[in-house]
Amino acid sequence: MENVIIVTGLPRSGTSLMMQIMERTSIPILSDGLREKDINNPEGYYELEAVKGIVKDNSFLAEAKGKVLKIVTPLPLFLDKNLNYRVLFMRRDLEEILRSQEKMLGKDQSSEREKFKTIYELHLKKTYAFFEQNSIPFIDVWYKELIANTEQELNRIIDFLQLDSNWEELANAVHPELYRNKIDK
Repeated sequence: MENVIIVTGLPRSGTSLMMQIMERTSIPILSDGLREKDINNPEGYYELEAVKGIVKDNSFLAEAKGKVLKIVTPLPLFLDKNLNYRVLFMRRDLEEILRSQEKMLGKDQSSEREKFKTIYELHLKKTYAFFEQNSIPFIDVWYKELIANTEQELNRIIDFLQLDSNWEELANAVHPELYRNKIDK
């Protein structure tokens, strides 16, 4: 039975980077290219417009069998439970996510950061609970680790998805210079 490979995570967590990595595998990408690349994602977004309507209609998931699809958190809560999935869950420090979003939107939202942090933490908690309750296999891929330890992280992904790729083929998608909103800890 073919899996739908889901790339998920909060906005600005590295989901587009993971889609770029997956594009270098033998698994086809399901995206429509409507959202064009820009200064915030110079390599592209890899989105599918139908995902925005997943709450009301998830029928498009049937055509995602054997493909990779990006669905940002918390939208995976509306997956068709009759399909099989493998999930790459992109993670990134919440402070970095919020700063990256502020930069992308071009406005200072520092006074709202705690509110957004609480909302995002709830999204993460609900998404993890959904995956666990429905026995959907997933791995966390931390953006910072993917940049710092590319070989190790790509090999984890290759093993998890049982890909016939090697990490060197996939590493060309990783551009450390695009890790621009980092917080050193």
